[in-house]
Order: sequence, then structure tokens, then C-alpha cells
Amino acid sequence: MDIYANTWCYRDASRETAFRSIARLGYAGVEIIAHPPCWHADILDTTTRRKESLRLISELGLSVVALSPNTEYLVFDEEKRRQAIEHTMAMIDLTRLYGVNLTRIFAGGRFPENQTKDACIEAVIKALKPCAEYAESREVVLAVESHGQFGTDIEALAVIINEIDSPSLGITLDTSNFAVNGVDPLRAIDVFNGRIYHTHLKDSLLGEKSIATAVGEGSLDFPAIIQKLNETGYRGAFCVEYEGSEPADVGLAKSLGYIRKLFA
Repeated sequence: MDIYANTWCYRDASRETAFRSIARLGYAGVEIIAHPPCWHADILDTTTRRKESLRLISELGLSVVALSPNTEYLVFDEEKRRQAIEHTMAMIDLTRLYGVNLTRIFAGGRFPENQTKDACIEAVIKALKPCAEYAESREVVLAVESHGQFGTDIEALAVIINEIDSPSLGITLDTSNFAVNGVDPLRAIDVFNGRIYHTHLKDSLLGEKSIATAVGEGSLDFPAIIQKLNETGYRGAFCVEYEGSEPADVGLAKSLGYIRKLFA
């Protein structure tokens, strides 16, 4: 089983450092972050710069599994909505230039205090629907990460996925993000089932203040998570995201060793 790593683990490092480190640790490939602070891929890159990145990735024996911009669709201003749509479309195009067909996105941050939940859902649908339509035309899938207050609200996400009803729109199951926001990742798998297109295998010690750890050192039940994903027929990538206090190389090495044992 191929295991991938998110370059967010090296958010304080250059793209070259991130790619080389992930390859050295034995990962099969990378999910490339395309947002601050690291911009390991960028819509402003020259063609030469992008080709240099792809050449290095190939030389290291890695593959690219996804591009990951920072997106925000929970907006009520028409100009901000237009900018969000245009940015997403540009990132879909960049995804294709990197030779892959999956763009990891965020749906939105916190629920505004002056807006109802229904209004928030409607705003996200209004911004995200044209993005999904464009993704479908480019044969790309958008995988909404379980991230933040809005992005881990299962009911809101389910309504959005069902209302837009596009095969190009699904979920990135970030295991820890769900768990630290009080949502059982196993329940999320049940709810989204065949619409889970990507994963962030991430672990945390859960408590009053959750602490990020290497996969297998926290509170999450990864044997059960992997088993349930397999039972749904999941065919996407298993991608590690590490945010713990140890150096990225240490946390990623531990995570890879643990996950390999699960698939042995």
C-alpha cells in the first residue's frame, strides 16, 4: 500500500526541502500545499519553476497525489465570492498542470454570529457550485477537508454535498480535525461513504486541550478507521499529515512505520 505525505508538515521549509525529506523517509508521494506560509506550489509560478518542481519530484521517485489551496466559501460579499470562485478555478487548472486530478479545498471557517446555519450553507453552495461544475469540466475532483468549525459540521457538509450533487465534489477525511471537534471519524465515514475522495491520516491525544501526535501515538482508533474505509470501497490515497511538536522527519517516520504495520 502506497502512503503519501502532506508538505504542510514542512510548512516552514522550501518546497525542495519538503520533497527531499518526504522521499528520504520512504513515502510514495506528496500532497502539495499551495497556500501561505509555504507555497510549495503557486499559481504565480513561472512555467520553468513548475517544471523544475515536477522534475525534482520525478527524480526523487515521488508522485503527486493532490494540490491543496486555501479556500473560503463561507462569504456573503459578492466580490469576495467572485474572488473565491476565480481562485478555485485557477487552482483546478494548476492541479491539471501538475498531472493530477484532485484539489483539496476548505469549505469555510467559523459560523458568523449574525448568520443562521441555513444562510451559511446557502452561501457556501452559491460559491462552491460553479467551482464543482468547472472541476467536472476539467475532470478534477474537489475534496473538502474536514477543517475548522464549519468544515467539521457533518450535517452542513452533507447538505452541501447533496445539494450540489456533483461527482466532482467530495470529502477529505481529516481524522484528527473531526475528532478534536467532537466528531467521531467513524461516523463521518458512515455519513460520506463513497464521497470520501482523499484522506489526512492525523492523530491527536484528545482532551481538554488536544495535542497533535504522530499517527498511532494519540487517541484515534486507526485500525478501525482503515477497516471502515476499506469496507466502503475507498480507493483514494492514504496521506499523512503531522502537526506534532517533534521535528517533521521524526513524526512522519513514526507515522509511516505505524501505518505500514496496519497494512502488513
